[in-house]
Amino acid sequence: MSKHVSRKQRWARDSATQYTSNLGKVVYTKKAWFGLLEYRLRMPPANESELPESHSACLGPFKRPRNAMVAVEREATLLRNRHGADMLSTEPK
Repeated sequence: MSKHVSRKQRWARDSATQYTSNLGKVVYTKKAWFGLLEYRLRMPPANESELPESHSACLGPFKRPRNAMVAVEREATLLRNRHGADMLSTEPK
């Protein structure tokens, strides 16, 4: 069993309007919080020379940054459960 890791340890505050984690970003724009998730999906082995396909998801608007953080974590978990090892998380910029 793994130990619980608090949200404060998972998410780092970069500025007054931005948080980042290894899953994605949460930013404040236009009077609302948005979660940004970027990920890649490996293609079937038909074309192994192709690079993984990039995708991004914008989740929100949310009233609080915590709600956007939870949405990013849930979406990442859903994608990991759906695609398994074919889902590659990209580091936020």
